[in-house]
Order: sequence, then C-alpha cells, then structure tokens
Amino acid sequence: MKETKHYAALIFDVVESRKFKDRFAIQSHLKAAIGVCNELFHASLCKPVMFSAGDEMQGLFYSAEAAYRYYAFFSRLVYPVQLRCGIGFGELDFFADWMTTELDGPAYHRAREAIALCHQGPEQPVIFNSGEQDDRFANGLLGSYLLLTQALKPKTTMLYNYAEFLDSYLVRQPKALIANLKALQAILKEQQQICEETIPSYKPSFSLSVDEDCFEEHDGLVDKEWKRGLNGRIAEALGIRRQYVDSVVRTNNFAQLRYFEALIVDMLQWGR
Repeated sequence: MKETKHYAALIFDVVESRKFKDRFAIQSHLKAAIGVCNELFHASLCKPVMFSAGDEMQGLFYSAEAAYRYYAFFSRLVYPVQLRCGIGFGELDFFADWMTTELDGPAYHRAREAIALCHQGPEQPVIFNSGEQDDRFANGLLGSYLLLTQALKPKTTMLYNYAEFLDSYLVRQPKALIANLKALQAILKEQQQICEETIPSYKPSFSLSVDEDCFEEHDGLVDKEWKRGLNGRIAEALGIRRQYVDSVVRTNNFAQLRYFEALIVDMLQWGR
C-alpha cells in the first residue's frame, strides 16, 4: 500500500497593517525578508513562500517543524511588524510543479482554519492544526512561549532577536547565513529604522553588525541550552557592555525562552 505523503502549509499575514504610515515600505521590507528566508530555508521548502493576496503570505514545507522554524526566524527579522500565522499539516489534493498559491488540499485547509482562529482574538497569534487531538499540547506550548516573548520591552525584544541571529539554530545550514550576509545586513538596518519610526519609546543604543565570524557551526538541532560565550558574542557584535547583556539575559529569562522554543520544535517533529 502506498504511503500517504503529508506536508505543512504555512499561511501568515500582518496584524493591523493599516497602522503603518508607509505601507509600501513595510511591504518592501517583508518581501526582502521573504527572499532571504527562502534562501536560508531552501532545503526544507517544498514551495517557496510568497505573497498570495494583500498582506497575506504562504508557502509549503516538508515538515511542520520546518514551517515553524521559518516563521520563527522570519518574525524576528520583521519585528516590530506583528504576524498572525496558521500552520496546517496534512495531505495535498494533488502535487504538481505549481506555485503554492495554485495548490490545494487538507494541509492548506487546516492552515486556513488555524489563521481564521487567530483572527478571532489576540490571545494566540500562531496556531498549529493537524486535525489531531494532541494539537492542543503543541498550541499550549506555543501560547505560553508567545505570551512570554510578547511581554518583553521593545529594546529587550531586539536584543533577544539579535541573540537568535548570532546563534541561529533555526537555520539548519549556518553557511546559508554567510552566503546571504549582505541581504541580511540590509534588512536588519531597515528593521532599526522601522522600530524608531513606529515605537515611541524605542531609543536604540545598538545595532547589529554581522560578519562571517558571528556565526558558529552547528548540527541544525535546537539547542535547549543558552550557549556559553553567547553573551560575549552579543556584546561584541552590538558594541555594548558584556555586563549589560548578562543582566538583560538573566532578568528576562532568555535561557527559559530558548528552552520553551526547543520544546515546541521537538513536539512538532513527533509523528509529523
């Protein structure tokens, strides 16, 4: 009997996109970030992520874990733009050499159902849907993790995001980051400008300057531990005091946040 092939459809859009004065600039920023992320996650992408309609984007992945990794990295790259996201896991009605917007099936239907639930309230902006009872465990972890990260102040969020860029376990191939370094730097520069323009209280005292030496080789697994020496690399890349980084990481439980996200990725791997 032929084994049924399952895929993960990722559908996400921008929360309150009309609040941005220059929507074209935001769309251009998102488009550039998609281009970089499609390169970084090329091996796990079945169909590249692309704009489907208005502020909505979608893509198709070989696994639910890969779809989440893409979303997590992309959301860090486009902060402070907020996203709603539905990840649907299941079959396709057919598979062809078409774009993601031309395909259909349970994977896409479940992703659409998931993002529709996100639109019903602000409580959880990311929902996973495989049609199974144990989805509630994955979504429970997602909700707890997102609640903790959303409570961070903007400057602290940026520091946490930068830590993830420098220890980029979400990207399975660190060499891909180096290959796309110039484009990544341009997006991070735009990100600082958007923060300054849209967050009244945001007064940056740092910006991330990345080069090839910033990234360490890894095995593509999500490390549940906060790596020794990471605080020093953050301080060096941002040109700030190591003591300040130590204090922010400890006070805001960055190590616990990483542990939560590692559990989410692990759970999305089980049986999927």
